[in-house]
Amino acid sequence: MAKQVIFKEKYVKKIKDELNVDFYRGNEFMYDRKQTLMLPNINFPEGLSEKLNTSDDYKSAIQIYEAFRELEPIQASDERLWTYLSHVDLYPYMIKRWDDVQKGIAKDNKKFILDHWFLSSSTQSSLMRHAIAGLWWSVYLSTDNTRMDNKYHLTKILFRQLDFPTRTLGTYKLGRHKEAVIGILEFIEDNEDLFKTKFEYKTRFVTKHLNVIGGVKPISYYDRNFFKEELKKISEKIFKI
Repeated sequence: MAKQVIFKEKYVKKIKDELNVDFYRGNEFMYDRKQTLMLPNINFPEGLSEKLNTSDDYKSAIQIYEAFRELEPIQASDERLWTYLSHVDLYPYMIKRWDDVQKGIAKDNKKFILDHWFLSSSTQSSLMRHAIAGLWWSVYLSTDNTRMDNKYHLTKILFRQLDFPTRTLGTYKLGRHKEAVIGILEFIEDNEDLFKTKFEYKTRFVTKHLNVIGGVKPISYYDRNFFKEELKKISEKIFKI
């Protein structure tokens, strides 16, 4: 089976620094095939681009995660991988899902491309906002293998609102701690009445509150129940939002 390919680090910098908007208007991104490396332990998922749904990020995220479920978090933080996927293997999906440049409706073509095709850094917020990396990480953080009926049940809640995984959880360090994410999602699941209205504002309030706690406590050592209990304490405040 063929192995997954990635860009070389210097080449990622080159195409970013010399960004040519015209390259993102065609049906294929033209790149130097000599500027690639092979990942020896990751198989190339044949036909992945055709399986992605441009109108359903949840379904696309599941497909991407399943295709790359062998990735370790350190590998999934590699800018070279996500830049290659967005420019080569999953480029057909990218230009349909994020087509503002092709349609000529982007306010700033270069900024739009940099925001969706590239990582600004290896921080969690940048990973979560990347058009491909963010989908993989959203599933990784929300998958609960103890749920035998549907391990992606909480992932569905995470994708209820577009900004929840990207600009809400992704803004905080909290968003890299799997148990914290699952704790938040289980709290939402258990308190659906609280989140029937103003979902975006309430999830922002919740994550901001837990992030403050994370400033004084080592949250990486706590399990999901800790976060659920902390949110129970502020249920009344959430209700009043």
